[in-house]
Order: sequence, then C-alpha cells, then structure tokens
Amino acid sequence: MEALSVRDFRSNLASSFERAGKGERLLIRRKNQIYALVSVGREDLMITPELQSRIEEAERACKKGRCVTCSTSEELDRFLNSL
Repeated sequence: MEALSVRDFRSNLASSFERAGKGERLLIRRKNQIYALVSVGREDLMITPELQSRIEEAERACKKGRCVTCSTSEELDRFLNSL
C-alpha cells in the first residue's frame, strides 16, 4: 500500500485511479489526515433484498416506538457511550 502526497496524487490522477481499479489501495496524505482511494463496485451501491428486508423491519420497529430518539448531539453522545 502506497501513501501519496496530494501533489503526487494530483499529478498522477489517471494512474492512481487505474491502480485502485485493479484492487490496489492507495493512501493519500493531506496535512495530518490520511485518506484511502479504493474502487467501489456496483454491488457495493445496491440494496439487496436482504438489506431491503432489514430496512423495512427497522422502519416497522420505529413506527411502533421501539427505537431511540436523540434530539441533540449531547443526547446522541450519551447514547453511543452507553453502548
């Protein structure tokens, strides 16, 4: 796995995307952050029947009140920390 600077990435956009398309994972450094360039297939963007079923079940549970509602970021932080 190679880490490129933003300058190197910009200078080699086509080859970087080509490498990612072949399954290689490239890291891109920008200041103190690191990002990954990976290829995403169509199957990663599609809702499968199983996922659709899970979404519908979650919607039914929410309608019945079997869910947690957070109105503020603080409430959300408390809930997530309690898990």
